[in-house]
Amino acid sequence: MSAIRQEIQSYIDNIPDSKLEALKPLLSVLMNDTIILETDLTGEEKAIIMRGREEYKKGNYISLENIQ
Repeated sequence: MSAIRQEIQSYIDNIPDSKLEALKPLLSVLMNDTIILETDLTGEEKAIIMRGREEYKKGNYISLENIQ
């Protein structure tokens, strides 16, 4: 087993079963060779992320605890 597989396996081994459900869809996408993952962001997407980061720094956000 490669070093990266061992590292990832150790992470998985330490995740509680209740949280593994969240990992299943991601692993499914990664295993499906017909799905193309877009890794390059457009200029517009980068700008949205930067605006979000700036708003977060200003304290303009809703915490996860307050989302219902």
